[in-house]
Formats: sequence, C-alpha cells, structure tokens
Amino acid sequence: MNKIELFAQGLDLMLQFGKLNNFVLPMTHQWPKEDRWPFPHACAYYRPNQITICVRRCAHIGTGGASWSFPGYTVDRTPYGVLAHELGHHVDHHMSDRKGRYFGDYSIKMRAEVDEPKLTNYCPNDAEWFAEMFRLFMTNPELLRYLRPRTYAALRRDFEPPEKRSWATVLFQAPPRTLNAARKKVKLAGGEP
Repeated sequence: MNKIELFAQGLDLMLQFGKLNNFVLPMTHQWPKEDRWPFPHACAYYRPNQITICVRRCAHIGTGGASWSFPGYTVDRTPYGVLAHELGHHVDHHMSDRKGRYFGDYSIKMRAEVDEPKLTNYCPNDAEWFAEMFRLFMTNPELLRYLRPRTYAALRRDFEPPEKRSWATVLFQAPPRTLNAARKKVKLAGGEP
C-alpha cells in the first residue's frame, strides 16, 4: 500500500470516528510541496480545527531495519497513523476547558488519572502522550486495551472507536517481525498467548 492510499484510508477512519461519536472533525490540508515543508523532523501538525500533513514526508510501511511503521501497530508513522495522531490533538483541544496552541487540559487530566507509561518514544509532553494513545485507540483499540487498559477505559468513557476487528486481524498483513513484536507485547501485558 502506498502513502496516498494510506492517507485516503486515514481520512476514511477519521470520518467513521466523527460519525460514530457525533464529533466535528478538523479540516485536513495536504501540503503540496515537500521541499517547502517547514518542519524537518515531522510530517504533520495540528492547529485549532486544522490538520496539515505532508504525505511524502510520512513513513512508508516498514518491513525491517529501523523502519517499523505499520498501520495499527504501536509505531505507525505512515499517513494513516499520523492522521489518527493529529486527530488526537484535535480531540484533546476540543474536550478541554483550558487550551493551548495544539493541546488542552483533557490530555493532562487523563494522563494523571490513568498513570500509565508512554506508548512510544514520541511523548515529550502530555499532549503527545495522549495523541499517541489516541492513535492506537483509533487504529487498533484492542491492542491498546491489552497494553494500556486504564487509558483504553478512559477513552471508552467518551468515545466509540471506529475499528472493531481484533488486534491480530488488524495486523494480519504486517511483516513477521512486527506481528511477533505485537504478540510478545500482548503476552507480557497478560493478554492472550
């Protein structure tokens, strides 16, 4: 699957989330020129009511080496996962009483409440911690339920995830290395063998 197809599937997942939860979605703007992208270490950003993404700068589906990204896995820097992450910032912003440029106090309160560790290494603050958790809630909620059960439960109080398949079915076509890593994480978390 190429990056444009992953982007289209990510948009569709966002639409499903919006319909299921009667939630107003942000506008999504695709950056036209990779060479003029202003952020060297990111492929998207959120500002109130708008996601801007440079699809060409997002990761492709990884099959080895340092490139582990796969839709629905704990690490997903593909356009599919990036859109779900940025939607997490939108949800945080709209569910908050106090708001910053791309975040709010919803993520701060949730992280303090659930007291669970970060999902990935991209969590320099509460807003990114939340966006990464929300990404997995969108793309593979059963995997989030096994790995971060309190975060999953907190999100389920407010939202219905659009993905309904089992974690293994979501990752059915993942490279063996990714699927084996997910199995190991689930087993270590006390989930199925």
